[in-house]
Amino acid sequence: MDAVIHDPLASLAAALAEASGSTPSAAFDGRIDMVGEDASLATFVKHQALMRCYQARYVLLPGEAPPGGVLAAMQAQYGEPRLAMLAGLRPSLERELIAPAPPGGEGDVAAYVETMLHEIRSAPENAFTAFLAHADHQADHYRNFLVQSSPDLLAEASASALGVVGEYGEPQSALFRILIDEFGYGAHGKKHSVLYRATMRSFGLDDAYNGYWPWFDTEALTLHNAIHWLFQNPRNFFRQVGFLLYAETAYQRSTEAHHRYLRQFHPDADVRYFGEHAHIDLHHTRMVIDEAVTPLVARFGQEVGAEIVAGAEFTKAAFARADEHLLGVSRAFAAADGATFGPPSCARERLGRPLTPGSDLAGLVGARIQVGALGQLNDARDLAAFPPGTIGRVVT
Repeated sequence: MDAVIHDPLASLAAALAEASGSTPSAAFDGRIDMVGEDASLATFVKHQALMRCYQARYVLLPGEAPPGGVLAAMQAQYGEPRLAMLAGLRPSLERELIAPAPPGGEGDVAAYVETMLHEIRSAPENAFTAFLAHADHQADHYRNFLVQSSPDLLAEASASALGVVGEYGEPQSALFRILIDEFGYGAHGKKHSVLYRATMRSFGLDDAYNGYWPWFDTEALTLHNAIHWLFQNPRNFFRQVGFLLYAETAYQRSTEAHHRYLRQFHPDADVRYFGEHAHIDLHHTRMVIDEAVTPLVARFGQEVGAEIVAGAEFTKAAFARADEHLLGVSRAFAAADGATFGPPSCARERLGRPLTPGSDLAGLVGARIQVGALGQLNDARDLAAFPPGTIGRVVT
């Protein structure tokens, strides 16, 4: 018991729960889970903690005033003791959880860009939407995709905004133009996170930021934290440019595939988010190449080109892991005997304890396990067949 009491994560969980209060609005819900005796959950909870570290760097407000008013809740959320605790843990969590790409080599960045563009544009059909086209319970699989993607997309570009602040010449203006596109160019209804909210509502989901935090699995948090590690550390600036180089290009293909899938199989869904990205990211790719990558390499030399390539490769690997995991979870759930599809009945209240495929599942015979927004396993032991990093919760 003493080991648990003195565990920094246990102390952090208790402090975050106290700061959140008993019935927090989604925006001010900063809780994380307890590891307890289930060592398989340690990485997951550490990623939850790192997500809270990064969320502490920007403003979150609820859609309406919470009981007792907004100021007290905001002062607890952004109070110095809470922020100091998160800031103190952040460096060690980053060192443990984020495996950055190694320093780049002597390759020609212009040649890398041309190869990357060709590989992305000639890649096979998106694996997840290809799976969905022939799957049963398509809406449930897609609902889980929307939830698992929401940690970043419901505050889209908030991370990359941190990479624009400062003073570094003409590339800053190009990156700022990309940023304001993400924010709807000042028109709130066109802000990309607002469009994403509309898609979530199309599938009957709550669109509040943080509203589904208990249902994020480890890989969803890993991708969120990898992006924030890049942009919340100014030393990564050139790798941030590499992220934008890869992400803006890859998003053209993936959003086009989702746009096409939704129009065919969910014609009543709001598809503006995906349609907008499939169009505008063509321009963003050229802006990154012509107005950021090329002038930065011309000014600072090949060592900067190597860092840009390292950032692009880091991003490519992070996206690939997240995509592979999401598809693996859908396939495992579809293969589980007696699984019942359906979203969680309650997003943040009466939370059952989390489990991973590595948890001791033998003693949970008869317990029902909710897996993300996919549905429930009627036999907890079926969770063992899911990809590592999957999170299920005992339904209470």
